[in-house]
Amino acid sequence: MNSKLKTLQIIHLALCSGVFLFAMVTILLNKDRMIFDAKFETTFPFNPIFPIMGLATLAGSIFLKKMLISKINPSDFLDSKIAQYQSAFIVGSALLEGGALLNIVGFLITTNAFFLIFGGISLFFLIRSRPTKDKVISDLQLQYPETEAL
Repeated sequence: MNSKLKTLQIIHLALCSGVFLFAMVTILLNKDRMIFDAKFETTFPFNPIFPIMGLATLAGSIFLKKMLISKINPSDFLDSKIAQYQSAFIVGSALLEGGALLNIVGFLITTNAFFLIFGGISLFFLIRSRPTKDKVISDLQLQYPETEAL
């Protein structure tokens, strides 16, 4: 069972690293031309849409992950519960990563660092969602025999 938790942690690390490295590359590419402007007029097609999408993916991630976890049957075997938890975690993390990447692309296109704020917010929540043994036990409401197997 411990290997399944390690697998989730490696997936989490890969998602976080991908977003962070992409942000660093875009910052290095645009470091001489970087601006910060929150006005809608200067970056019109991207400014209202990308930040809203970033926040919507954040809310969707939290909602979808909780919904998928709540559908896990407490009487299932531990392997089944962990597999369903992995699916819920990956779906939630993918939404967070998508919102972060979308805003980083907005920064890459416009060189406006305003979009990095929303990419950073999504990355922050992605980092905070790191799966640990305690979180899995809490989310799945596992009891004594199952907690020892994890």
